[in-house]
Amino acid sequence: MTLPGEFGGKSFLLASAALGLSTGMTATLFYSLGSFIPSLEAEFGWSRGDISLAVALMTLAVFLSGWAAGRLCDRYGAANVGAASLVAYALGVILLVTTARSIELFWAFYAAIALLGVGSTPIVLVRPIAAVFERQRGLALGIALTGAGLAGFWVPQLVAAVIEVAGWRAAYLALAAIAIAAAPIVWFGFRSVPQGRRAGPSEAAVSGMTAAEARRTGRFWLLTVISFAMAAGLGGVVVHLVPLFQDLGADPLSAARTASLVGLSSVVGRLGIGLLLDRFPAAIVSLAILALAAFGITLLLLDGLVMGTLAAILLGMAAGAEIDLLAYLTALHFGQRQYGAIYGWQYSVFALGYGLSPFALGKMRDAAGDYDAALTVSALLVGIAALLMLGLRQQRPFEDDCLGPMPVPSPPA
Repeated sequence: MTLPGEFGGKSFLLASAALGLSTGMTATLFYSLGSFIPSLEAEFGWSRGDISLAVALMTLAVFLSGWAAGRLCDRYGAANVGAASLVAYALGVILLVTTARSIELFWAFYAAIALLGVGSTPIVLVRPIAAVFERQRGLALGIALTGAGLAGFWVPQLVAAVIEVAGWRAAYLALAAIAIAAAPIVWFGFRSVPQGRRAGPSEAAVSGMTAAEARRTGRFWLLTVISFAMAAGLGGVVVHLVPLFQDLGADPLSAARTASLVGLSSVVGRLGIGLLLDRFPAAIVSLAILALAAFGITLLLLDGLVMGTLAAILLGMAAGAEIDLLAYLTALHFGQRQYGAIYGWQYSVFALGYGLSPFALGKMRDAAGDYDAALTVSALLVGIAALLMLGLRQQRPFEDDCLGPMPVPSPPA
């Protein structure tokens, strides 16, 4: 299949990135935990807060190792790092299923799996997309990252269905088998386009800031705060949607079906945001999508079961945009010179917020008996992230500083 314009000859690359992001460590373990929580509660008597701490530890490990994954990607290429990490992540999941019998071991395995699977995260898997595309970078990132959005649809439903038939251990093994099957496709797909090649002649492929130069700018730290706030506001809500709906009276499969709308709407969100980023200021697009997410969380607070479908759709649109926004804003403001290391830091901070949030929400629910306080805090964090985007609007992007404006295609006639 040959795609027009800048997409010509890159369909296999885009499909491979989408597949890797859909089957990688963060997407599968994050979107599956809500479906695993009731089974783990029933078998071991662990609390929701304690179970959710596993994701917090997993993302803390990503935070600590993400910069290293970015540098490995810059040095050895996304094909090698991404494929190897998918296999390593799957082997870690198999070990978890066969040996984890206490909550402490469960936590330890989630952290270890994160170290093994950090190369299967967007830190590595969006690197070829950001390097190869320029004029339509936003749309290309959106297409690739639909894979992570689709995980929000298929993962909770697959896990719930397998648990219903064969138990939670079989569901973990199914996720591991899928990751192993995806690894060679990612490797071949990423090698189908030479890394670093752009769609046309441009200095942006080799120009940009070093990681040290980026850290000396205000925009780097503003983006860091935004990364954490939007992740902390959205992550816990997405993970706890299934148990939240069950608390309100939904059966497990119905709760999983409603929560899976997050994944479907995130696909629409990613593609839509990608198109908007190529045409409008990124800060304004980001503010709008985060404001919608804050409204979605508010709907859950007001009447979660009745408004659950609309809330899940709005949350999914934001969940579909967050990583795209980070990847796009990193390339826009800091260039490609050390993109892997700079984006590795931003994504690691994002992952830390995403991981701590489910634990915090679980503990708040355990203490209060409902999710009202947790949802209020989450909506406030997302709202703060939206307002801080206005600060980035006042900052001149890297392309303005060094290369002139980023080329924007004319709207279709």
